[in-house]
Amino acid sequence: MFKRAILWAAAAGLVLALEASAGAAPVAIVNPGFETHVLADGDWSWLMDNEGWGYVANGGNLGPWNPEADYYGGNAPEGQNVGWTNPGTEDGGFGQVLTETLAAGMTYTLTVKVGNTAGYDWSGYRVQLLAGGTPQASGDGSDYAGEVTGGFLLAEDNNTVTIADDTFGTSTVTYVYNPAHSAYLGKPLQIRLLCRGGGTGEEEVDFDGVRLDAVPEPATLALLGLGGLSVLLGRKHR
Repeated sequence: MFKRAILWAAAAGLVLALEASAGAAPVAIVNPGFETHVLADGDWSWLMDNEGWGYVANGGNLGPWNPEADYYGGNAPEGQNVGWTNPGTEDGGFGQVLTETLAAGMTYTLTVKVGNTAGYDWSGYRVQLLAGGTPQASGDGSDYAGEVTGGFLLAEDNNTVTIADDTFGTSTVTYVYNPAHSAYLGKPLQIRLLCRGGGTGEEEVDFDGVRLDAVPEPATLALLGLGGLSVLLGRKHR
């Protein structure tokens, strides 16, 4: 009886260990902090070809920016740069199709720093996680970002965080795998960081510190733990 209790405790420990290790490494995102360009204070660029991020619906009106002292106290939330974008006539901004694919039994958590730029109008933001989509075409490394299209919306934060002028807030999007979305299993995940349109045309939203974590759901971890327990019991009887 005592040995059996030890085995169950070992299985529980295995579940906890699996959970901890599963959340340790984030999903790979290319250029998550918009740091590929080395920019002096106050410098910005439109040139983002082959740097992970394409554009969504705004003609490529986006790029990296190293804020000077008049904006955010001259400091990006992470590193030196942020990603800036204007919406155009509709919601628009950054998009990236990842190599990671949608998997069953997973919980995905997307976190992004969102900035309300001083001196620009504010129409709000949208942070989205999608499955599928077509990444931008690759260029010669000196052009504007290409367009990202398609994809099925899994979850989003549609401007739920109040962000004061000249500050950043943190947007969090969580998606727990839904069996109703089984048709999208194996499709690449896609991230979109959008400035909401329909305003004056002078809006801007800045983004930084993009991170996506994928963690097995508790039921999946429990099955793995039970599998570990069966191995332990099997060894006990041999």
